[in-house]
Amino acid sequence: MDARGVLPALAFGPFVLDRSHKQLLEAGRPLHLGGRAFDLLAALTERPGEVLSRQALEARVWPHTIVEETSLRVHISALRKILGDGVAGARYIANVPGRGYSFVVPVTVLAPAPEAAVPALAAAAAVTPANPPRRTHNLPARLNHTIGRSAVTQALGERLLTRRLVSIVGPGGMGKTTVALDVAEAQLGHHPDGVWFVDLAPLSDPARVPLALALALQISVCARDPWEALLGPLGNSRMLIVLDNCEHVIEAAARLAERVLRAAPGVHILATSREALEAEGEWVHRLSALEAPVPEDATDVAQCRAFPAVQLFAERAGANSDGFALTEANLGVVCHLCRQLDGMPLAIELAAGRIDTLGLQGLAARLDEMFALLTRGRRTALPRHVTLQALLDWSHALLTEVERVVLRRLSVFRSSFTLESATAVLASEDLPATAVVEGVIGLAAKSLVAVDVSGEAVLHRLLYTTRTYAADKLQRSGEAGQIAAAHARHFEDLLTRTLRDRDMLPIAEWLQRHGRMMDDVRAGLDWAFSPQGDTLQGVRLTAAALDLVYELGLLDEYRSRVDTAMEAVASLQPPQAGLELRLRAARNFLHTQTTGRDYSRGANFARTLELADQLDSVPQRIEAMFSLCANAFGTGDYRDVAEVAMRIKQHAPDPNEPVAVLLSDRFLALSYHYLGRHEEARPLVDRVLHYPAGNAYREYIGHIPKTVSMGILMARTLWLQGACDQAVAVAALAEAEAEGVNPLALSQALAMGSLPIALWRGENERAGALLDRLQAHATRHSQGYWQSWARSYRQVLDARVNGVAPGLGLALSPVEMLSGPAELDMLGTLAVGAVSPLGVERVDGGMVGWCGPEILRADAENALRDGTQAVAAAEATFMRSLAMARAQNALSWELRTATSLARLWRDQGRRKEASSLLTGVYGRFEEGLATADLVAARALVDELN
Repeated sequence: MDARGVLPALAFGPFVLDRSHKQLLEAGRPLHLGGRAFDLLAALTERPGEVLSRQALEARVWPHTIVEETSLRVHISALRKILGDGVAGARYIANVPGRGYSFVVPVTVLAPAPEAAVPALAAAAAVTPANPPRRTHNLPARLNHTIGRSAVTQALGERLLTRRLVSIVGPGGMGKTTVALDVAEAQLGHHPDGVWFVDLAPLSDPARVPLALALALQISVCARDPWEALLGPLGNSRMLIVLDNCEHVIEAAARLAERVLRAAPGVHILATSREALEAEGEWVHRLSALEAPVPEDATDVAQCRAFPAVQLFAERAGANSDGFALTEANLGVVCHLCRQLDGMPLAIELAAGRIDTLGLQGLAARLDEMFALLTRGRRTALPRHVTLQALLDWSHALLTEVERVVLRRLSVFRSSFTLESATAVLASEDLPATAVVEGVIGLAAKSLVAVDVSGEAVLHRLLYTTRTYAADKLQRSGEAGQIAAAHARHFEDLLTRTLRDRDMLPIAEWLQRHGRMMDDVRAGLDWAFSPQGDTLQGVRLTAAALDLVYELGLLDEYRSRVDTAMEAVASLQPPQAGLELRLRAARNFLHTQTTGRDYSRGANFARTLELADQLDSVPQRIEAMFSLCANAFGTGDYRDVAEVAMRIKQHAPDPNEPVAVLLSDRFLALSYHYLGRHEEARPLVDRVLHYPAGNAYREYIGHIPKTVSMGILMARTLWLQGACDQAVAVAALAEAEAEGVNPLALSQALAMGSLPIALWRGENERAGALLDRLQAHATRHSQGYWQSWARSYRQVLDARVNGVAPGLGLALSPVEMLSGPAELDMLGTLAVGAVSPLGVERVDGGMVGWCGPEILRADAENALRDGTQAVAAAEATFMRSLAMARAQNALSWELRTATSLARLWRDQGRRKEASSLLTGVYGRFEEGLATADLVAARALVDELN
């Protein structure tokens, strides 16, 4: 305090705290701040950086008064909101657990005004009459920063320069009033006669709309005929009128807008409503939700904070709960909440307000109970904005009876829907199809149904909050079972029809059109297999959705769905052989592409063959054969793969039928490659790649493009046969072909092609980048099978980088630990310590051949190292490996074995034999001389010579 008793102002960030006049200014603009909040802010800013205890703050703000413990926290929360604490990373007040609060930004003491100026000002005040400035607006004071609306605010401001009637239209709780007030504040300097806010929410009588305008403009009018008194002052005015909350008096608001605009050419009107006014000259802006990150983007805190929905949640949660901060640990949950709440600002604010009582995880877990949970809004808010229930009750009351019926029945849809789907599911004897169409259109006009016209078909969607509200109405109506049954039947039929255009369209386009149905499939299955459902309908829907599931790559998720349907199909009467075969084929395939053992493989295999022989359906027979091939391949039984592949053509109406030939040759090629019969596989690969079957193979589950599966096989064969550089290029092509198609395709291209080739070449850095990609992709698509491969690759790579020979613990029940024998075979080629007795047994038994030479070599190396085998026995195993590699024309394996044998002979003093063997093998390579195996062999040759 200076000599005059004046407290100097305190400055921090964009704010100035004028302690003498008890004002808080932001960039020169006064902010509304209550007396207690002002005292609290003054106490904190006077001692920046210090921790002030709760007792000290209460003594300053509430002297000689006993207050509740929550009072201080409530005022701290209010201060944080006013200061924008948490917005764009800004932080002003920190909570120090167990100690108190601290003001954490620098504070500057401003110099007071010169003393001589005080008497002069006082004298001027004494002789100058008080003329209060002319009011130029009646906009309500804003206590919170607006988040995520700057672009739309600017665009609407520009639109008001060229359009005299602009309407902001959107669902309740979307922030229409907030945006309108932002626009209005920005327009203050553009309208000489001011900006006037007219809140129509309290009105129940449409006839009082003109009176509300008169009250805002402070014009005295006659209640019976207000227009004569209104239009006179308005006639020559240049002002902006904001008509807020028009929906319940929509016709009266439209009439007022048209009449004012005709009589007053200098007046502009900005309206907010849940539906357009449909007035002459109206320009409508449909306010969208706040953007939230998609799941794959919800990994970086800084990036996610840039999304308005996340920013709003973080700010409001931080203001309501001292301990909340957005971190990597809670980022995924916050982003999920924002998406579930459809980016609706009011819902997000209400959710953030429950963090202090429920916690973040508790709130996310109970979001389906949102209408019971999200009940604590601002006490100063409109009554219908205090809870979500009140918000939607208000909208529901404005609907016609038909619109109410349509709304509650639409809640059965879990994703976007067409008008065709809506009429198919909702129409009934008491609600004809025409009424459904009119009802959906009416609900869209009232912003209760969102409309998407960006694609070929016009799609409609209920927001999550609206759907949850409507679902409760449906449950109470007694119609839920009837509508759920119609919904499940419709999607079974729709899935069957969509298959007709699958082979006519690029798969990416087909998925873009139809992939959205999966949420409705899940809902249909949940109902069908519930106690109130229809088991047969559930089995039919499960089978109908298989092709969509395969293309989306949702194998892990759908495995349990197929198992449920399989249990049910056995009890159906009359028996459903066709459905059973379809499901058994799916089980054969899914159980080899997902995690978890299948102990009934033999019985399932036999029953599938029995059903295939019984049915007179060629497509189903071939599909069954395909599934058995896939099952045998996934379990590592490559001899069975060849046997079943040869039988595929027997079930075709013509041995030269393109699809049958394609599938048979494809699996024969795979079988021969994995058995080590590479020369027999190569012509089959060429035939598959050039066979004129187009996309028809998808009809029989073949959802991995042949260019990918055969490309992987070609790349592996090239590496095995010594074309080490060509292998990299071909693997990269297969990887590129897998982009943007079935999610499984990219996992296969990486895990079975590009990544092992990089590891075989000793390119650990490139392998690391490929592995990162595989892990991210497999995790994103919940592919447990490929996640297992990625974990094994990571152990191998980490061991290499750390210079440790990895044992990986594979000696203990290896098949149970891994996804299956194929992964076990692969590991044996990557780390000597990863070879297990079961791996050797598979080679010795002829079940696998491609990795045989390397498995035998590694087994001999392990025996020599551990001293469990005599040198002569190890040498004999090396010789077996060498002979097998030569029989397969697997030059790369031959080089590894020749190198191991040359070292053994060197140590025995047989240097000439060692040099002759290794030099001869090394000399047959024409490329890849910089790879790890060839560098090591070259060094040993030089040493021996």
